[in-house]
Order: sequence, then structure tokens, then C-alpha cells
Amino acid sequence: MSINYLAVARTISASGALTGVAMILVTPVSLCFREYSEAGGLALCAAASLLVAGAFALFARVPNAAPAPELKPRDAMLTVCVWWLTSSVLGGLPYIICGVAGAADAVFESVSGFTTTGLTVLDRLSDLPQSIVLWRAATGWMGGLEISAFLTAALGATMRAETLPGRAERTPARKRAAAARFCAAYAGVTLLLVLLLAAARTKPFDALIVALGTVSTCGFSGAGGLEEITSAAKGILSAFMLLAAVNFMFFRRFQTRRADTRAQDEELRRFLFIFCAATVLIGLDLLSTSSVARAPQNFGNAFFETASAISTTGFHGAGVYSWPSFCKISLLCLMITGGCAVSATGGLKVSRIVILLRLLQRNISVRLHPNAVLPVKFDGRAVPADTASAIAAHGMLYIAVFAAATLIVSADGAGGESAASVFGVLACMSNAGPGMAVLHPELASAAWAVYGAPVKLFFGFLMILGRLEFTSMLVLFTPRYWKND
Repeated sequence: MSINYLAVARTISASGALTGVAMILVTPVSLCFREYSEAGGLALCAAASLLVAGAFALFARVPNAAPAPELKPRDAMLTVCVWWLTSSVLGGLPYIICGVAGAADAVFESVSGFTTTGLTVLDRLSDLPQSIVLWRAATGWMGGLEISAFLTAALGATMRAETLPGRAERTPARKRAAAARFCAAYAGVTLLLVLLLAAARTKPFDALIVALGTVSTCGFSGAGGLEEITSAAKGILSAFMLLAAVNFMFFRRFQTRRADTRAQDEELRRFLFIFCAATVLIGLDLLSTSSVARAPQNFGNAFFETASAISTTGFHGAGVYSWPSFCKISLLCLMITGGCAVSATGGLKVSRIVILLRLLQRNISVRLHPNAVLPVKFDGRAVPADTASAIAAHGMLYIAVFAAATLIVSADGAGGESAASVFGVLACMSNAGPGMAVLHPELASAAWAVYGAPVKLFFGFLMILGRLEFTSMLVLFTPRYWKND
């Protein structure tokens, strides 16, 4: 069976069209801020993106062709990778055309946005044109939208590793209608957050940038983002970060299932337990190093930082750098764990962690009772053997890629300490972004600019690799994938 290159062409066309339309929508902001050169640059980039979209649309057009068949897993893997690569390349054009960054930096910045990682090589964000800052935030917002809607509904390419065992749901027959409904909900939640932040005395433009970075778990907050944010705004952000970390399918089930069965989602319960336990432990550790009078502030900070870490959003306050080592390591573990499956968060995901622990528990029990039949269960259902094997392989692959990538990055020598390489690789693989700066301040803001162009592109590769759950992209590098058998 040959590869469906028409589907690939349609994917490039759709990605180029969406990117071009987004640039057109950002262009008026340049005019409002009297950034006329940036407005012309964005318009030129939009024209180039739409030209690419039109060219591939013509290539994919087959006269009198039958309706496009359902994508096979093999084609789905390729189209998803092509979607992200196309968006990343076209999304980097405004940085180049507007003279903000070079080619490697532009690709890094674009990939970081569309994968909702949130890292940046742009220095002095306060000096950048407002339209470029908005475009940077918009790429993260679009990335979260593409993950949840277009790649799982419109393209019908939900990756197997992202699906909960025993809880897989078929996409509705009218996939594009389902995607449109979700897009409307996604935009509505973003608008609600902007209004709430504005009501909490956040500057309107900063509220927009922070809202785009929160709903998508991108973590990009612009120049002024969280420096002057109020306690009320922090509480609002914490709630929305947790909301973004929940399995998208849960909201659908919440609307259709009876009230007495809504609490049966084990992943959600485990997710909330991990979050609450981490918040309490971090709050108590902070309390042990300060006075009792600061308990409300300590637990409030712990609530915000824990929500930011487990959702892999990456927001953090300035005071977190001086926190005890236990708090920092706890946040690191939360960033690696991530949120629920089928969400915009990064990390391993809670469902995988739970199943990996139960596989370990079963192996220990089998040692004691060799003849026992002990199925691994999740959410009251037995996990199929092939699913359990795939999850175990994913965990091993995560460790192997981390080790290999750390060696490659450390060989560059430009990143300074070895810790910068370790946490930098983790930040990209887990799509945790600026959150890793909590453990290593060198990874904050534009510290990534010290790396050479090859390492920056490699970091971009790691971001996409982590976003696509490793296997979906690594399979493209196997010779067997490209054989027509």
C-alpha cells in the first residue's frame, strides 16, 4: 500500500491556509499600534502562506474524484508530522521578514509556539513590536487548538498513544462540525479568561497575551505578563490552567452521562489527587521556612505553581527561584508527569504513569504468585495487552530519547553547565517550556540564544517529538515505513 500523498498535500494546504488567515487577523493590531512596517511584513507572510496553501490545494485536486477515504494510521502519522512542520516553517516567516530573528531562531520560536512549549529566544520582549508579541502568543493558542480540534476531529488522526485504554471514543461522523463546535468553545473560554483578568486589574493587552498562553498551556506571557499580576488574577489563572489540563473527552462525557457516573473517570481523580497532594506538601515545606502568618500566601503560591507545573504551562513568580530544593524537585516531577491524556498539556500524562505503576506492581506480584492471572485495570476495565505494551514502550522510549538528546546537546558546549542541557532537553520533550527555569534560571527568557543554530533546530525537533508522542514521528525514520508493502 503506497503512501497517500494527496492527503499530505491537503494537509499542507489546510495548515498554510489557517496560518495565513491567522496572520491576516493579527495585521490590524499592527495598524492600531502604528507599526506599519510590521503590518506590511505580516501581510506579505500571509500572502506567502496562502500562496502555498493554494498551490498544494491545486496539486491535491483530482477531477471527478470519490470522497476522501478515512486516513489509515500510516497516513495519519505522516500528515500530523507534516502539519506541524508546515505550521512551524510558515509561522516563523514574520520573525524573519520583520527583522526580529534569523532563520534558526525564527523556526525555534515558531515551533515553540505551535507545540505549546513556550520557550523563547527573543531578547528584550518589552522592546519588540506589539504585533510580533501577539503573533508569538497566537501561535501558542493555535497550537492548542490544533491539538484538540483539527488533528483529532477534522483530520481524524488521533494518535493511539494519546487515547486512554478502554476509554477510546469514536470521533462523531460529522467531524468537521464537531471541530467547529470545539473551536467555538475554545475561543469562548479564552474570551472569558481575558474578561476575568481585565476585571482583576490586568492591563487589557497583557490580559490577552496571558489568556492565549494559559488556555493553550503554552506559558508565553509577553514582556509584562505576570510581573504586576494580582492575587485574584493568579487564582483565576490557576483554575484555567487546571481546566486546560483535563481530558477533552471528559467534558463531552460530562454533558451526556448521568450525574452519578461522572465521578468514575479514574484519570481525572488521580490527576486531582496528585495536584492536591503536591500543593499541600509544597505549602507545608514553604511554611517550615517562614512564619505561620505567611501560611495563606505560601499555600496560595503553592497552588499557583503546582497548577502551572502539572499543566506544563510554565508560569511562575519571581520568588520561586529561592524556594527549597524539595519544592523545586516536586515541580519538576509534576512537569514530567503532565496533565490528562487528550489535552494540550505535555509530559508523560497521568494515565500512563498510573498504568506503568500498576504494571510494576503486577510484575512484583507475579514473582510471589507465578500462576496468578493478574490483569492490569484502569478505570474499572482491563487494559489490553497491546495497549499496556505500547505504554511501557513509550516510557522506555522517553528515557532513551532523553539520554541520547542530553548527550547531543551537551556536546555543543555553548549551553554552559551540564544542568542546562539536562533541563533544556526535559523542557522540550515535556513541552513544559519556561517552567524549567524554576530549577535552572539560565533557561529563563532568551538564555536559549546562546546555543548554535544546529542545537536550536534540534531543540525544535525535540519539541515536535514530545508533542507527537515520540512514536508517531520516529516511525518516519524507519526504512520500512517508506516501503510500499
